Amino acid sequence: MSEKELVKKEILHEPSYYFAAQGKSLDARIDEINLSEEDEAKITDGRTKKFIRDKALGLFKVGEIVLELLNWNESIDGDLREAKKEYLLAKYLEDNEKNTLAISQLKNFLSSPQGNTLFNKVLRILDDSPPDIELAGHLASALQHIVKNDFRKLFEQHKYALSQIERMTPQALTILSDHRNWPLISLGSYSASGSKVTSDWLSEFTSAYTESKSIFDAETQNRVNHSINELISGRFIEAHLTGEKMAKCAVTKVGQSMLPYIGA
Repeated sequence: MSEKELVKKEILHEPSYYFAAQGKSLDARIDEINLSEEDEAKITDGRTKKFIRDKALGLFKVGEIVLELLNWNESIDGDLREAKKEYLLAKYLEDNEKNTLAISQLKNFLSSPQGNTLFNKVLRILDDSPPDIELAGHLASALQHIVKNDFRKLFEQHKYALSQIERMTPQALTILSDHRNWPLISLGSYSASGSKVTSDWLSEFTSAYTESKSIFDAETQNRVNHSINELISGRFIEAHLTGEKMAKCAVTKVGQSMLPYIGA
């Protein structure tokens, strides 16, 4: 594996390590922007306060540091964009058994105004998010569904679905895609309209779901709780009674429209 490929792998799988390493690199580059010995001598003997202001603390040195910051950020941004795009397309092809057909379909997709617009929307979602394997996987599924399903005729529908994906966290998308494995909810006191539970059932479902997934870490449970609340608030899911003080979480009509895009 080449050094460039190793960097891309590191970006996606261990972004915190990548940024830490690049941060050290930036520190080293800024440290290299030092005053010359002559400049230091002038500062040390205190003879030229104006020199300190104009050169050491003015545009001259600050400008160099700003330039290094911009160059560093540009290189980081380029690495991230390239790695995320390559992973997206690799995942897309990996999910298609007939790669030759998949490539042909993708070329047809990209060469149309509608397809190109949708593809750029997918890339913008990638670019606007930190490196995330989970999100890239969902977007690869969305891309696969869009390419295979009349993207010209269904352009507005596909665009709407991508807008919904953009608003949601990767964790919420993952929980939604896992709808077949949702456990029953044991309720305490509750209120309902028909079979639909109208009182708050967030904590009960979070407890049941995290237990079913053997998630016992408090911090992870909080994230799951936040993601489930996101799905409830967005009206992607709702709870319906199945018996006395028992309920089942179900995907709403809006949520159902999202499932083909996230591989569910």
